[in-house]
Amino acid sequence: MLAEMVRISYQHRAFYCYVILSVWIFLLVAGMYKYIGVDEKSSMQARTLNGDLLIKEYPRNLKSDIKTKKIFRFCNSPNDIKTEVEGKIDGSLTLGGIVMFIRHGDRGPLAHIRNISAVNCAGDFSTLPELENVYSNYLAFLQNVSSYSRTAWAQFLGPFHGFPMLPSNSKDCKIGQLTTLGIGQLLKTGIILRNAYYHKLNLGNGTISSKDVVVYSTRYRRTVQSAVALLYALLENDTFQNLAKITLQESQSYAFCNVDCVCPAAERFFKQHLKEMSDYLKSHPAVTDLIRQASSAVFEIPEQAQSVDPNTLRDAILTYVCHGASLPCVDFETQRICVKTEHVTGLFTYTEWEAKQLAKSNSRKKYGLLRAYGLLRSIVTYMLRIISEAKPKIVLYSGHDKTLEYLATALGIVSDKVTIPHYASRFIIEVYKINSKNEDHVASDFYFRVLINGKDFTQKIPFCRNANFYSATYVEHDDTNKTKKDSKLCPIETIIRHLHDDYFVPFNATNFKDACSARKHV
Repeated sequence: MLAEMVRISYQHRAFYCYVILSVWIFLLVAGMYKYIGVDEKSSMQARTLNGDLLIKEYPRNLKSDIKTKKIFRFCNSPNDIKTEVEGKIDGSLTLGGIVMFIRHGDRGPLAHIRNISAVNCAGDFSTLPELENVYSNYLAFLQNVSSYSRTAWAQFLGPFHGFPMLPSNSKDCKIGQLTTLGIGQLLKTGIILRNAYYHKLNLGNGTISSKDVVVYSTRYRRTVQSAVALLYALLENDTFQNLAKITLQESQSYAFCNVDCVCPAAERFFKQHLKEMSDYLKSHPAVTDLIRQASSAVFEIPEQAQSVDPNTLRDAILTYVCHGASLPCVDFETQRICVKTEHVTGLFTYTEWEAKQLAKSNSRKKYGLLRAYGLLRSIVTYMLRIISEAKPKIVLYSGHDKTLEYLATALGIVSDKVTIPHYASRFIIEVYKINSKNEDHVASDFYFRVLINGKDFTQKIPFCRNANFYSATYVEHDDTNKTKKDSKLCPIETIIRHLHDDYFVPFNATNFKDACSARKHV
Protein backbone atom coordinates (compact mmCIF):
# COMPACT_ATOMS: atom_id res chain seq x y z
CA MET A 1 0.00 0.00 0.00
CA LEU A 2 2.80 2.36 0.94
CA ALA A 3 4.67 1.54 -2.24
CA GLU A 4 1.56 2.31 -4.27
CA MET A 5 1.18 5.72 -2.63
CA VAL A 6 4.81 6.61 -3.33
CA ARG A 7 4.34 5.63 -7.00
CA ILE A 8 1.26 7.88 -7.33
CA SER A 9 3.10 10.75 -5.60
CA TYR A 10 5.96 10.56 -8.15
CA GLN A 11 3.46 10.58 -11.00
CA HIS A 12 1.78 13.76 -9.65
CA ARG A 13 5.16 15.41 -9.13
CA ALA A 14 6.13 14.68 -12.73
CA PHE A 15 2.82 16.08 -13.90
CA TYR A 16 3.33 19.29 -11.87
CA CYS A 17 6.86 19.70 -13.27
CA TYR A 18 5.51 19.25 -16.77
CA VAL A 19 2.84 21.92 -16.17
CA ILE A 20 5.33 24.38 -14.64
CA LEU A 21 7.80 23.82 -17.46
CA SER A 22 5.07 24.41 -20.06
CA VAL A 23 4.00 27.67 -18.38
CA TRP A 24 7.64 28.83 -18.18
CA ILE A 25 8.22 28.12 -21.89
CA PHE A 26 4.99 29.95 -22.79
CA LEU A 27 6.04 33.05 -20.79
CA LEU A 28 9.52 32.97 -22.29
CA VAL A 29 8.18 32.85 -25.87
CA ALA A 30 5.64 35.59 -25.14
CA GLY A 31 8.35 37.81 -23.66
CA MET A 32 10.64 37.31 -26.63
CA TYR A 33 7.77 38.06 -29.03
CA LYS A 34 6.94 41.25 -27.16
CA TYR A 35 10.58 42.35 -27.12
CA ILE A 36 11.03 41.68 -30.81
CA GLY A 37 7.77 43.46 -31.62
CA VAL A 38 8.76 46.59 -29.72
CA ASP A 39 12.20 46.55 -31.25
CA GLU A 40 10.77 46.33 -34.76
CA LYS A 41 8.27 49.08 -34.09
CA SER A 42 10.82 51.52 -32.72
CA SER A 43 13.64 50.82 -35.13
CA MET A 44 14.18 53.06 -38.16
CA GLN A 45 15.86 50.13 -39.81
CA ALA A 46 13.81 47.55 -41.33
CA ARG A 47 13.67 44.68 -43.32
CA THR A 48 15.11 42.26 -45.82
CA LEU A 49 13.98 42.51 -49.40
CA ASN A 50 13.69 38.78 -50.12
CA GLY A 51 10.24 38.55 -48.58
CA ASP A 52 11.32 36.64 -45.46
CA LEU A 53 10.32 39.61 -43.28
CA LEU A 54 7.48 42.07 -43.64
CA ILE A 55 8.50 45.59 -44.76
CA LYS A 56 7.49 47.82 -41.87
CA GLU A 57 8.88 51.13 -43.22
CA TYR A 58 7.15 53.17 -45.91
CA PRO A 59 7.85 56.62 -47.39
CA ARG A 60 5.71 59.31 -45.81
CA ASN A 61 4.92 62.98 -46.40
CA LEU A 62 5.62 65.65 -43.82
CA LYS A 63 2.28 67.00 -42.61
CA SER A 64 1.76 70.59 -41.52
CA ASP A 65 0.92 70.85 -37.82
CA ILE A 66 2.02 72.76 -34.73
CA LYS A 67 5.41 71.00 -34.65
CA THR A 68 6.17 71.39 -38.37
CA LYS A 69 4.64 74.83 -39.07
CA LYS A 70 8.01 76.60 -38.81
CA ILE A 71 9.55 74.19 -41.30
CA PHE A 72 6.98 74.97 -43.97
CA ARG A 73 7.70 78.70 -43.57
CA PHE A 74 11.08 78.09 -45.23
CA CYS A 75 9.19 77.08 -48.37
CA ASN A 76 7.50 80.52 -48.55
CA SER A 77 4.48 79.48 -50.57
CA PRO A 78 3.09 82.22 -52.87
CA ASN A 79 0.01 82.14 -50.62
CA ASP A 80 2.24 83.31 -47.75
CA ILE A 81 3.82 86.20 -49.68
CA LYS A 82 1.70 89.17 -48.69
CA THR A 83 1.72 92.95 -48.78
CA GLU A 84 2.95 94.34 -45.49
CA VAL A 85 4.13 97.92 -44.84
CA GLU A 86 6.06 98.57 -48.06
CA GLY A 87 5.37 102.09 -49.30
CA LYS A 88 2.99 102.85 -46.44
CA ILE A 89 3.86 106.28 -45.07
CA ASP A 90 1.91 109.48 -44.48
CA GLY A 91 1.75 112.51 -46.75
CA SER A 92 4.53 114.42 -45.00
CA LEU A 93 7.15 112.31 -46.79
CA THR A 94 7.85 111.52 -50.45
CA LEU A 95 9.42 108.24 -51.54
CA GLY A 96 12.56 109.00 -53.54
CA GLY A 97 13.74 105.48 -54.35
CA ILE A 98 14.31 101.96 -53.07
CA VAL A 99 17.35 99.71 -52.83
CA MET A 100 16.12 96.13 -52.88
CA PHE A 101 17.73 92.75 -52.22
CA ILE A 102 16.13 89.39 -52.89
CA ARG A 103 17.06 85.82 -52.35
CA HIS A 104 16.29 83.73 -55.44
CA GLY A 105 13.11 81.66 -55.46
CA ASP A 106 12.57 77.97 -54.77
CA ARG A 107 15.20 75.79 -56.44
CA GLY A 108 16.21 72.19 -56.76
CA PRO A 109 18.66 70.75 -54.20
CA LEU A 110 22.37 71.51 -54.34
CA ALA A 111 23.28 67.81 -54.06
CA HIS A 112 22.16 64.57 -55.67
CA ILE A 113 19.22 63.24 -53.67
CA ARG A 114 17.13 60.12 -53.98
CA ASN A 115 13.87 59.98 -55.95
CA ILE A 116 14.37 63.47 -57.40
CA SER A 117 12.58 62.44 -60.60
CA ALA A 118 9.45 61.75 -58.56
CA VAL A 119 9.40 65.25 -57.03
CA ASN A 120 7.04 67.62 -58.85
CA CYS A 121 8.39 71.18 -58.58
CA ALA A 122 5.58 72.85 -60.51
CA GLY A 123 3.69 75.43 -58.48
CA ASP A 124 -0.07 75.30 -58.09
CA PHE A 125 -1.25 78.88 -58.59
CA SER A 126 -4.94 78.04 -58.99
CA THR A 127 -5.78 79.43 -55.55
CA LEU A 128 -4.31 82.80 -56.55
CA PRO A 129 -6.15 83.97 -59.69
CA GLU A 130 -4.09 87.15 -60.05
CA LEU A 131 -0.82 85.19 -59.89
CA GLU A 132 -2.15 82.51 -62.25
CA ASN A 133 -3.04 85.20 -64.78
CA VAL A 134 0.34 86.96 -64.47
CA TYR A 135 2.15 83.60 -64.80
CA SER A 136 0.26 82.79 -68.03
CA ASN A 137 1.06 86.24 -69.40
CA TYR A 138 4.70 85.81 -68.40
CA LEU A 139 4.97 82.54 -70.32
CA ALA A 140 3.47 84.19 -73.41
CA PHE A 141 5.79 87.16 -73.01
CA LEU A 142 8.92 84.98 -72.86
CA GLN A 143 7.80 82.97 -75.91
CA ASN A 144 7.30 86.11 -77.98
CA VAL A 145 9.89 88.60 -76.81
CA SER A 146 13.02 86.93 -78.17
CA SER A 147 11.42 86.43 -81.58
CA TYR A 148 10.14 89.91 -82.34
CA SER A 149 12.96 91.91 -80.81
CA ARG A 150 16.06 89.84 -80.32
CA THR A 151 18.41 92.80 -80.18
CA ALA A 152 16.53 94.59 -77.39
CA TRP A 153 16.10 91.36 -75.43
CA ALA A 154 19.81 90.56 -75.75
CA GLN A 155 20.66 94.08 -74.61
CA PHE A 156 18.43 93.68 -71.56
CA LEU A 157 20.01 90.36 -70.57
CA GLY A 158 23.50 91.78 -71.15
CA PRO A 159 26.14 89.30 -69.88
CA PHE A 160 23.40 86.74 -69.29
CA HIS A 161 22.32 86.58 -72.95
CA GLY A 162 21.55 82.98 -73.79
CA PHE A 163 20.36 82.06 -70.30
CA PRO A 164 17.02 80.21 -70.42
CA MET A 165 14.30 81.97 -68.44
CA LEU A 166 12.19 78.88 -67.68
CA PRO A 167 12.80 75.28 -66.59
CA SER A 168 12.88 72.89 -69.56
CA ASN A 169 9.81 71.24 -68.04
CA SER A 170 7.37 72.87 -65.62
CA LYS A 171 7.77 69.90 -63.24
CA ASP A 172 11.57 69.99 -63.30
CA CYS A 173 13.41 69.95 -59.99
CA LYS A 174 16.99 70.00 -61.21
CA ILE A 175 20.07 70.53 -59.10
CA GLY A 176 20.47 74.20 -58.16
CA GLN A 177 17.96 75.39 -60.78
CA LEU A 178 14.99 77.69 -60.21
CA THR A 179 11.70 75.80 -60.24
CA THR A 180 8.31 76.81 -61.59
CA LEU A 181 7.27 77.35 -57.98
CA GLY A 182 10.27 79.69 -57.61
CA ILE A 183 9.15 81.72 -60.63
CA GLY A 184 5.70 82.02 -59.07
CA GLN A 185 7.21 83.28 -55.82
CA LEU A 186 9.04 86.12 -57.59
CA LEU A 187 6.04 87.01 -59.75
CA LYS A 188 3.94 87.25 -56.57
CA THR A 189 6.64 89.39 -54.95
CA GLY A 190 6.67 91.63 -58.02
CA ILE A 191 2.89 92.03 -57.84
CA ILE A 192 2.90 93.22 -54.24
CA LEU A 193 5.89 95.52 -54.83
CA ARG A 194 4.14 96.97 -57.87
CA ASN A 195 1.11 97.76 -55.73
CA ALA A 196 3.37 99.37 -53.14
CA TYR A 197 5.79 101.38 -55.29
CA TYR A 198 4.78 101.71 -58.94
CA HIS A 199 2.79 104.94 -58.62
CA LYS A 200 4.73 106.32 -55.65
CA LEU A 201 7.88 106.22 -57.79
CA ASN A 202 6.11 107.56 -60.91
CA LEU A 203 7.05 104.56 -63.02
CA GLY A 204 4.03 104.68 -65.36
CA ASN A 205 3.41 105.99 -68.88
CA GLY A 206 6.58 104.48 -70.35
CA THR A 207 8.76 107.11 -68.70
CA ILE A 208 11.38 104.72 -67.33
CA SER A 209 14.94 105.36 -68.52
CA SER A 210 18.14 103.37 -68.14
CA LYS A 211 19.02 105.54 -65.15
CA ASP A 212 15.80 104.78 -63.31
CA VAL A 213 16.25 101.04 -62.77
CA VAL A 214 19.59 99.38 -61.97
CA VAL A 215 19.79 95.59 -61.66
CA TYR A 216 22.60 93.32 -60.46
CA SER A 217 22.66 89.53 -60.33
CA THR A 218 25.19 86.84 -59.58
CA ARG A 219 26.01 84.55 -62.49
CA TYR A 220 23.58 81.81 -61.56
CA ARG A 221 20.52 80.97 -63.60
CA ARG A 222 18.32 81.01 -60.51
CA THR A 223 19.26 84.58 -59.55
CA VAL A 224 18.97 85.91 -63.12
CA GLN A 225 15.61 84.21 -63.64
CA SER A 226 14.38 85.51 -60.27
CA ALA A 227 15.32 89.09 -61.18
CA VAL A 228 13.58 88.90 -64.57
CA ALA A 229 10.38 87.42 -63.11
CA LEU A 230 10.21 90.08 -60.40
CA LEU A 231 10.85 92.93 -62.86
CA TYR A 232 8.20 91.59 -65.24
CA ALA A 233 5.51 91.69 -62.54
CA LEU A 234 6.73 95.00 -61.12
CA LEU A 235 6.74 96.77 -64.51
CA GLU A 236 3.91 94.82 -66.14
CA ASN A 237 1.94 97.64 -67.79
CA ASP A 238 4.72 98.57 -70.19
CA THR A 239 6.92 95.55 -69.65
CA PHE A 240 8.80 95.22 -72.91
CA GLN A 241 9.27 98.97 -73.41
CA ASN A 242 10.55 99.25 -69.86
CA LEU A 243 12.81 96.19 -69.86
CA ALA A 244 14.38 97.24 -73.14
CA LYS A 245 15.81 100.28 -71.36
CA ILE A 246 17.46 98.23 -68.61
CA THR A 247 20.64 96.17 -68.77
CA LEU A 248 21.31 93.46 -66.21
CA GLN A 249 24.73 93.73 -64.62
CA GLU A 250 26.82 90.86 -63.31
CA SER A 251 28.37 90.48 -59.87
CA GLN A 252 31.16 87.97 -59.41
CA SER A 253 30.42 87.62 -55.70
CA TYR A 254 27.52 86.58 -53.46
CA ALA A 255 28.40 89.67 -51.43
CA PHE A 256 28.22 92.15 -54.34
CA CYS A 257 31.46 93.52 -52.93
CA ASN A 258 32.61 95.26 -56.15
CA VAL A 259 36.32 96.16 -55.68
CA ASP A 260 36.36 95.43 -51.94
CA CYS A 261 36.36 91.64 -52.10
CA VAL A 262 39.86 90.33 -51.36
CA CYS A 263 40.26 90.16 -47.58
CA PRO A 264 42.60 87.63 -45.89
CA ALA A 265 41.26 88.44 -42.44
CA ALA A 266 37.73 87.56 -43.56
CA GLU A 267 38.92 84.07 -44.49
CA ARG A 268 40.51 83.68 -41.07
CA PHE A 269 37.28 84.68 -39.31
CA PHE A 270 35.33 82.34 -41.58
CA LYS A 271 37.50 79.39 -40.52
CA GLN A 272 36.89 80.29 -36.88
CA HIS A 273 33.19 80.44 -37.63
CA LEU A 274 33.27 76.95 -39.21
CA LYS A 275 35.09 75.57 -36.16
CA GLU A 276 32.41 77.00 -33.89
CA MET A 277 29.73 75.26 -35.94
CA SER A 278 31.68 72.00 -35.78
CA ASP A 279 32.07 72.32 -31.99
CA TYR A 280 28.34 72.96 -31.57
CA LEU A 281 27.54 69.77 -33.45
CA LYS A 282 30.10 67.72 -31.53
CA SER A 283 28.37 68.77 -28.31
CA HIS A 284 25.17 67.12 -29.58
CA PRO A 285 26.07 63.48 -30.38
CA ALA A 286 22.41 62.47 -30.67
CA VAL A 287 21.93 65.07 -33.41
CA THR A 288 25.06 63.81 -35.14
CA ASP A 289 23.63 60.28 -35.19
CA LEU A 290 20.29 61.57 -36.46
CA ILE A 291 21.98 63.47 -39.31
CA ARG A 292 24.11 60.50 -40.28
CA GLN A 293 21.09 58.16 -40.38
CA ALA A 294 18.92 60.58 -42.36
CA SER A 295 21.76 61.46 -44.75
CA SER A 296 22.17 57.82 -45.70
CA ALA A 297 18.54 57.83 -46.89
CA VAL A 298 18.60 61.27 -48.55
CA PHE A 299 21.84 61.47 -50.53
CA GLU A 300 22.80 59.26 -53.45
CA ILE A 301 26.56 59.91 -53.48
CA PRO A 302 28.32 57.89 -50.73
CA GLU A 303 30.51 60.79 -49.55
CA GLN A 304 27.46 62.96 -48.96
CA ALA A 305 25.47 60.08 -47.49
CA GLN A 306 28.15 59.71 -44.82
CA SER A 307 28.39 63.42 -44.07
CA VAL A 308 27.13 65.11 -40.90
CA ASP A 309 26.46 68.60 -42.24
CA PRO A 310 23.10 69.73 -40.79
CA ASN A 311 22.63 72.64 -43.18
CA THR A 312 23.28 70.61 -46.33
CA LEU A 313 20.82 68.00 -45.09
CA ARG A 314 18.23 70.67 -44.22
CA ASP A 315 18.51 72.13 -47.72
CA ALA A 316 18.02 68.71 -49.31
CA ILE A 317 15.02 67.80 -47.16
CA LEU A 318 13.29 71.06 -48.11
CA THR A 319 13.12 69.74 -51.68
CA TYR A 320 10.74 67.01 -50.51
CA VAL A 321 8.88 69.11 -47.95
CA CYS A 322 8.24 72.18 -50.13
CA HIS A 323 6.83 70.13 -53.01
CA GLY A 324 4.65 67.68 -51.10
CA ALA A 325 6.88 64.71 -51.93
CA SER A 326 7.37 61.64 -49.79
CA LEU A 327 10.40 61.61 -47.53
CA PRO A 328 12.95 59.18 -48.98
CA CYS A 329 13.77 55.60 -48.05
CA VAL A 330 16.77 53.54 -49.06
CA ASP A 331 17.06 49.75 -49.25
CA PHE A 332 20.31 48.12 -48.23
CA GLU A 333 21.10 44.41 -48.39
CA THR A 334 19.47 43.56 -45.09
CA GLN A 335 17.52 46.65 -44.10
CA ARG A 336 15.49 49.65 -45.18
CA ILE A 337 16.05 53.12 -43.74
CA CYS A 338 13.45 55.86 -44.04
CA VAL A 339 13.49 59.53 -43.07
CA LYS A 340 10.75 60.09 -40.50
CA THR A 341 8.94 63.19 -39.29
CA GLU A 342 10.91 63.14 -36.03
CA HIS A 343 14.18 63.22 -37.96
CA VAL A 344 13.04 66.33 -39.84
CA THR A 345 11.73 68.16 -36.78
CA GLY A 346 14.84 67.23 -34.80
CA LEU A 347 17.12 68.51 -37.56
CA PHE A 348 15.29 71.82 -37.94
CA THR A 349 15.14 72.33 -34.18
CA TYR A 350 18.90 71.94 -34.05
CA THR A 351 19.64 74.28 -37.00
CA GLU A 352 17.35 76.91 -35.48
CA TRP A 353 19.20 76.63 -32.17
CA GLU A 354 22.54 76.73 -33.98
CA ALA A 355 21.52 79.93 -35.82
CA LYS A 356 20.71 81.61 -32.51
CA GLN A 357 24.11 80.68 -31.11
CA LEU A 358 25.91 81.90 -34.21
CA ALA A 359 24.06 85.21 -34.07
CA LYS A 360 26.12 85.91 -30.92
CA SER A 361 29.37 84.82 -32.54
CA ASN A 362 32.08 87.47 -32.73
CA SER A 363 33.97 85.70 -35.53
CA ARG A 364 30.80 85.42 -37.62
CA LYS A 365 30.05 89.10 -37.06
CA LYS A 366 33.55 90.16 -38.13
CA TYR A 367 33.46 87.87 -41.15
CA GLY A 368 30.10 89.33 -42.21
CA LEU A 369 31.26 92.93 -41.70
CA LEU A 370 34.27 92.46 -43.96
CA ARG A 371 32.29 90.60 -46.60
CA ALA A 372 29.55 93.27 -46.66
CA TYR A 373 31.70 96.40 -46.71
CA GLY A 374 31.79 96.76 -50.49
CA LEU A 375 28.04 96.23 -50.69
CA LEU A 376 27.31 98.82 -48.00
CA ARG A 377 29.51 101.32 -49.81
CA SER A 378 27.46 100.78 -52.97
CA ILE A 379 24.21 101.18 -51.04
CA VAL A 380 25.29 104.49 -49.54
CA THR A 381 26.44 105.68 -52.97
CA TYR A 382 23.02 104.92 -54.47
CA MET A 383 21.25 106.54 -51.52
CA LEU A 384 23.24 109.74 -52.10
CA ARG A 385 22.40 109.63 -55.82
CA ILE A 386 18.72 109.26 -55.00
CA ILE A 387 19.04 112.34 -52.77
CA SER A 388 20.98 114.47 -55.24
CA GLU A 389 19.71 113.29 -58.63
CA ALA A 390 16.33 111.69 -57.82
CA LYS A 391 17.66 108.62 -59.65
CA PRO A 392 17.81 105.68 -59.72
CA LYS A 393 14.32 104.94 -58.49
CA ILE A 394 14.92 101.21 -58.12
CA VAL A 395 18.18 99.36 -57.43
CA LEU A 396 17.76 95.58 -57.39
CA TYR A 397 20.32 93.02 -56.22
CA SER A 398 19.29 89.45 -57.00
CA GLY A 399 21.36 87.20 -54.78
CA HIS A 400 21.43 84.41 -52.25
CA ASP A 401 20.77 83.70 -48.58
CA LYS A 402 24.35 84.78 -47.79
CA THR A 403 23.75 88.14 -49.49
CA LEU A 404 20.96 88.96 -47.04
CA GLU A 405 22.95 87.56 -44.13
CA TYR A 406 25.98 89.75 -44.89
CA LEU A 407 23.84 92.86 -45.32
CA ALA A 408 22.01 92.29 -42.03
CA THR A 409 25.38 91.87 -40.28
CA ALA A 410 26.65 95.13 -41.76
CA LEU A 411 23.60 96.93 -40.38
CA GLY A 412 23.72 95.16 -37.01
CA ILE A 413 20.34 93.44 -37.46
CA VAL A 414 20.01 90.16 -35.57
CA SER A 415 17.04 88.08 -36.70
CA ASP A 416 16.30 84.54 -37.82
CA LYS A 417 14.63 86.09 -40.89
CA VAL A 418 18.11 86.91 -42.20
CA THR A 419 20.19 84.28 -40.40
CA ILE A 420 18.27 81.59 -42.29
CA PRO A 421 16.28 83.53 -44.93
CA HIS A 422 13.63 81.57 -46.80
CA TYR A 423 13.27 81.41 -50.59
CA ALA A 424 12.26 84.71 -52.26
CA SER A 425 13.00 86.74 -49.13
CA ARG A 426 13.08 90.49 -49.74
CA PHE A 427 15.14 93.13 -47.97
CA ILE A 428 14.24 96.69 -48.93
CA ILE A 429 15.73 100.07 -48.02
CA GLU A 430 13.30 102.92 -48.72
CA VAL A 431 14.68 106.46 -49.11
CA TYR A 432 12.30 109.32 -48.19
CA LYS A 433 12.49 113.11 -48.18
CA ILE A 434 10.46 115.52 -46.07
CA ASN A 435 7.92 117.45 -48.09
CA SER A 436 8.88 121.09 -47.96
CA LYS A 437 8.05 124.30 -49.78
CA ASN A 438 11.77 124.96 -49.93
CA GLU A 439 13.12 123.20 -53.03
CA ASP A 440 16.69 123.28 -51.75
CA HIS A 441 16.74 120.19 -49.56
CA VAL A 442 19.61 119.52 -47.18
CA ALA A 443 20.91 116.14 -46.08
CA SER A 444 18.94 116.29 -42.83
CA ASP A 445 15.70 116.25 -44.86
CA PHE A 446 16.29 112.65 -45.96
CA TYR A 447 15.52 109.46 -44.07
CA PHE A 448 15.48 105.75 -44.72
CA ARG A 449 13.56 102.71 -43.56
CA VAL A 450 14.60 99.03 -43.64
CA LEU A 451 11.95 96.38 -44.31
CA ILE A 452 12.54 92.64 -44.27
CA ASN A 453 9.74 90.64 -45.89
CA GLY A 454 7.54 93.66 -45.35
CA LYS A 455 8.26 94.05 -41.61
CA ASP A 456 9.87 97.25 -40.33
CA PHE A 457 13.32 96.52 -38.84
CA THR A 458 14.64 100.10 -38.81
CA GLN A 459 14.72 100.45 -35.03
CA LYS A 460 16.60 97.15 -34.72
CA ILE A 461 19.61 98.83 -36.36
CA PRO A 462 21.90 99.87 -33.47
CA PHE A 463 23.06 103.17 -35.00
CA CYS A 464 19.42 104.15 -35.67
CA ARG A 465 18.02 103.56 -32.18
CA ASN A 466 19.31 106.75 -30.60
CA ALA A 467 19.36 108.88 -33.74
CA ASN A 468 17.09 111.88 -34.37
CA PHE A 469 14.54 109.70 -36.08
CA TYR A 470 11.52 110.99 -37.97
CA SER A 471 8.22 109.68 -36.68
CA ALA A 472 5.73 109.05 -39.49
CA THR A 473 2.34 107.37 -39.55
CA TYR A 474 0.39 105.13 -41.86
CA VAL A 475 -3.02 103.51 -41.81
CA GLU A 476 -3.31 99.72 -41.73
CA HIS A 477 -6.50 98.31 -43.23
CA ASP A 478 -8.07 94.96 -42.49
CA ASP A 479 -11.48 93.48 -43.27
CA THR A 480 -13.34 95.61 -40.74
CA ASN A 481 -11.03 98.20 -39.17
CA LYS A 482 -8.49 100.89 -39.90
CA THR A 483 -5.56 101.18 -37.51
CA LYS A 484 -3.16 104.11 -37.33
CA LYS A 485 0.43 102.96 -36.84
CA ASP A 486 3.73 104.71 -36.27
CA SER A 487 6.97 104.22 -38.15
CA LYS A 488 10.33 105.64 -37.05
CA LEU A 489 12.65 106.50 -39.92
CA CYS A 490 16.42 106.79 -39.57
CA PRO A 491 18.35 109.86 -40.83
CA ILE A 492 20.52 109.05 -43.82
CA GLU A 493 23.35 110.93 -42.11
CA THR A 494 23.60 108.07 -39.58
CA ILE A 495 24.38 105.35 -42.13
CA ILE A 496 26.97 107.60 -43.80
CA ARG A 497 28.60 108.27 -40.42
CA HIS A 498 28.47 104.58 -39.54
CA LEU A 499 30.23 103.61 -42.77
CA HIS A 500 32.97 106.26 -42.56
CA ASP A 501 33.60 106.57 -38.82
CA ASP A 502 32.44 103.45 -36.96
CA TYR A 503 32.44 100.50 -39.32
CA PHE A 504 35.96 99.25 -38.57
CA VAL A 505 35.97 99.88 -34.81
CA PRO A 506 35.61 96.11 -34.09
CA PHE A 507 38.92 95.60 -35.94
CA ASN A 508 40.82 98.47 -34.24
CA ALA A 509 41.21 99.90 -37.73
CA THR A 510 40.00 102.89 -39.72
CA ASN A 511 39.83 101.40 -43.23
CA PHE A 512 39.17 98.21 -45.17
CA LYS A 513 42.82 97.56 -46.03
CA ASP A 514 43.99 97.61 -42.42
CA ALA A 515 41.02 95.60 -41.18
CA CYS A 516 41.75 92.93 -43.81
CA SER A 517 45.46 92.65 -43.10
CA ALA A 518 46.37 89.03 -42.50
CA ARG A 519 49.14 90.14 -40.14
CA LYS A 520 46.90 92.27 -37.96
CA HIS A 521 45.68 90.51 -34.80
CA VAL A 522 42.15 91.60 -33.93
